[in-house]
Amino acid sequence: MIPTIALLLAQAALPQPDPYAPPPSPGTAERLAYDAQFGGGAENAAIEAWLRANADAPAPVRAMLFHRLCNDYGVTVGGAKRVAACAEANKLAPDGEDASDEKIAEAFRDAPPIRARGATTVPTIANPLGSKSANVTVNGITLPWFMDTGAEISVVTESTAAQLAVRILPGLSDVGTSTTRVTGKMGLIDRAMIGGATVENLPVLVLPDAMLKLGKDYTIPAILGLPAFAALGRIAWLDGGTKLSLGTAAPLPKGKTVRVYWHEDGLGIPITTPLGTAGAQFDSGADSTALRRPGLALLTKDQLASAAERNATIGGAGGFVTTKVRVLPKLDYAIDGVPLQALKVNMEDNDSSAGRVGSDMIVQLKMLTIDFATMTLQAVPLENTGSASGQFGEVQGHARNR
Repeated sequence: MIPTIALLLAQAALPQPDPYAPPPSPGTAERLAYDAQFGGGAENAAIEAWLRANADAPAPVRAMLFHRLCNDYGVTVGGAKRVAACAEANKLAPDGEDASDEKIAEAFRDAPPIRARGATTVPTIANPLGSKSANVTVNGITLPWFMDTGAEISVVTESTAAQLAVRILPGLSDVGTSTTRVTGKMGLIDRAMIGGATVENLPVLVLPDAMLKLGKDYTIPAILGLPAFAALGRIAWLDGGTKLSLGTAAPLPKGKTVRVYWHEDGLGIPITTPLGTAGAQFDSGADSTALRRPGLALLTKDQLASAAERNATIGGAGGFVTTKVRVLPKLDYAIDGVPLQALKVNMEDNDSSAGRVGSDMIVQLKMLTIDFATMTLQAVPLENTGSASGQFGEVQGHARNR
């Protein structure tokens, strides 16, 4: 007799729809995921209703939708709803990121939801890695925190957590960074103040100091991530990124705007070349812009041929790694119709989007506003200025946390 063997092989989830391709047919699971990338509570509620009504749908389809909810709830909802979504996604199509997200969600299951109030405009501080920090006060202690839309959870070092009296929660989680996977504790900050704005119930990942030591003499003390900005409702970098506005102090996009979306790694924006438009991660904690495999379709044959191989040092919440990469000498692109330029663009071995847009874009703009209520972006160029990109050298210092 041949024994019956249970099929335990993972079924890969369908990929999320391309946010800047023509929308899928109405009523399909793919259309629900497409709409949720640009949406909020109503779009996620539509996914929940579809999943309840289609319990017998193919596992990869259901996994795609649960993964969408796991990602979205990580930024905006949290609690038991995120635990359930991440658990279902990981059960249907086991995935390292969903498993990590499930552990983080479980740690914050009973934590009150993140919320924010107030508005402010504060000067930014140039940090040693070429991006921007701003002063954040917790329990009377003010430190320069990285302002990082590429971090899906805020981060503090263990020594900073002790200094700020962060409440440590039970549980550990492995998290992906730009260089490796590291294990961190979870904590909660009751109140963090940036100028006149306050973020309450801020979830943080607590990492060993060595994981955020990016050079001989510099350790990132803390990183303010995407959920805090989303809770504040609106964020704007002004005057080449020298000022940061939060909440209603940030200029409201008016007239023509472009849509931003919830990217696989946080927040996505459209980048355009003469060959088309594609979605890229917006990572304000990175000093430079990079292309990923899907973004190569935005390049001409001559541009591809101009790329040369070199050693690149990449830093993140896992130390430094040096690797060989192909480098594009120059990339001319546009965001919201504004011509921009990036120099020495690394071509990353990554399929998550067309690329990663860093803070070298911000320094070329008089204003960059992102409004989370409408999921729109507006960019205004600096007057009479050339490209400021590529000025930060070889090290790409940013923490990309899940």
